[in-house]
Amino acid sequence: MFAVAELTLRKMREGTLLLLILIGAVFCILADSTTPPVEQVGVGTLLSYALGSQSRAVPPISTGTACAMLFSVLLGVFWGASEIPGDISTGLAMVVLSKPVGRVRYALGKYLGMLLASLGVFAVFELALVAGHFVFGSGVTSYGPTAIARQLMPPLMLCPLVAIAMTASLVAGGMGGMVVTILYMLFSVAMSFIPVTLSLFPEGTLPGLNTLAAATRFFFPNLVYFFQENIAGVLMVSVLLLYTVCLTTIFLVLLVWRICCMDISH
Repeated sequence: MFAVAELTLRKMREGTLLLLILIGAVFCILADSTTPPVEQVGVGTLLSYALGSQSRAVPPISTGTACAMLFSVLLGVFWGASEIPGDISTGLAMVVLSKPVGRVRYALGKYLGMLLASLGVFAVFELALVAGHFVFGSGVTSYGPTAIARQLMPPLMLCPLVAIAMTASLVAGGMGGMVVTILYMLFSVAMSFIPVTLSLFPEGTLPGLNTLAAATRFFFPNLVYFFQENIAGVLMVSVLLLYTVCLTTIFLVLLVWRICCMDISH
């Protein structure tokens, strides 16, 4: 499994990808000089209710971190969705599986490699943000130990997203997997705001809609959890970690089941 992950990570040595990472790091540093996203949200909007907190003692997610997440998500989704279909089309999957590597370890190795690649890119961006703050005085967020720890909450979202992209690619192909994953993410974000939206209506105005919305939301991950300001303290962080692990496990099971059932000989 770790050999498959290492094989995936070796692809990051391409000069074009390294250049894009460098450009992305510079872009994140420049963007970090703007106000954090939550502070830009207008009071009274749905986004302010979903992300906001009564306590302002929690360090905000910086704009640089938000940009770093955007780059990391795009890498995880687009590269993750093309990784296994690319191996199948080139015959590399058959070569790897001819070794003492089962399909389960192959799939988990691919997932581990892609997850480490996405988290590694985010780590590079975040190190650039912290270094830029202390060396050049860039950014408006004060990167103390608590603030740095706060920036490490959003990348947890990559754990289920990479699994979702890889699972979708085994159903719809490389390009189709990218489209399906992006649409699924958009629907997930939309469903995350359903409870806030329904709370604006008087009780009993829409009978039965709360039950229907709760049942529908069960099929979509709540990505807003990773950006909320009230994620602070041991209890809340532990709950978020448990949610991430459970969500990732569900899609990894689907990924393993799919690759064990499909014909990869062509």
